[in-house]
Amino acid sequence: MKFVMTTNKNVSQFKWCSIALLTLGMCSGAFASSSSDPQCSSENFAEFVKAFSAQPEIQKAFVTSPVQELRVVADGDEAKVVERDLKALDADELSVLAPENAAKSNLTIQVDLPNKVIVRDQVGAFLKIFIFKHGDCWALSRIEDWSLEKAIDAVAGTEKLSPGDKEFKKGAMFDRLVNQASPESSVYLYTSELNSYLAGARQGSAQAAFAAAGISLSGQAPRLDNAKILDLLITASKSIPEAGLTLADFYCDEGEYDDKHVCINPQQSIAALEDAARQGSNDALTRLGEVYETGTILPTDLPRAMACYQEAQKNGLESRGLVRLASQGVVAGNSIQCLKAGSSR
Repeated sequence: MKFVMTTNKNVSQFKWCSIALLTLGMCSGAFASSSSDPQCSSENFAEFVKAFSAQPEIQKAFVTSPVQELRVVADGDEAKVVERDLKALDADELSVLAPENAAKSNLTIQVDLPNKVIVRDQVGAFLKIFIFKHGDCWALSRIEDWSLEKAIDAVAGTEKLSPGDKEFKKGAMFDRLVNQASPESSVYLYTSELNSYLAGARQGSAQAAFAAAGISLSGQAPRLDNAKILDLLITASKSIPEAGLTLADFYCDEGEYDDKHVCINPQQSIAALEDAARQGSNDALTRLGEVYETGTILPTDLPRAMACYQEAQKNGLESRGLVRLASQGVVAGNSIQCLKAGSSR
């Protein structure tokens, strides 16, 4: 279990107040621990969380009534968010905040200033956000439970999911639920989405591998290192042609989207496009035609570009490139093929 505080701020001055004075709104300050007289922290949130996590009497004293609860439930073949006000919390609701309990369940506790505690695992199965408000003292006012295990099982029903498919579907569910989360909470959902996809990829899901690379490159989830992204895309491209197109781009720009860049690995990029084309991707054929026509990756080869456009048209894709090159008098003889014989990667 890891305890993380996302701040460098250190507040050293504490003031003390009793529960009676707190109720009257007459005090502010930091917590002091006393089994008979729990006290509060209004200046240092991280220190308050330590006491709140460890001491049941602090928990009982500093929870608003009602406390808002958000939970994800199944709704037919989808998941939906349900919110309600609770006059009291179940005894076990706050147990995951105790470091020893979190450690047993392989959970990470993160104190995110100014007022949140995030408890999560590393595979996208568990995510709870505890939100506190500050008046004369800190008080827990909202719990967001974004854990999807029960919802995904209910949605799947009797469907038998292949290894990694459950994690892929969970990641996709997180992606849809982001629209129902606040901007402050959405960042945590994106991280759990990525973790779900990565878990699915480890179990052999090509879809999950492709999705993990995509959400990382999008900037919404944490950025994986380039070696990991490359590994995910290579894995996915073996069975998903569209992943081959993304892989071709990544070989060229490594996720740095700058039109002025020179392709970093041109041969690997072309090989990825050719592999995708061999898997039946007309988009890859068109991209190959554009590459040979414009000379952006390899030297210009208009006859080969024409051959690629013609191949795409044979497969039912209208090609403006073919019309454009034909108007210039470009032809591709029978000896010129878009794809070179054999695999080039």
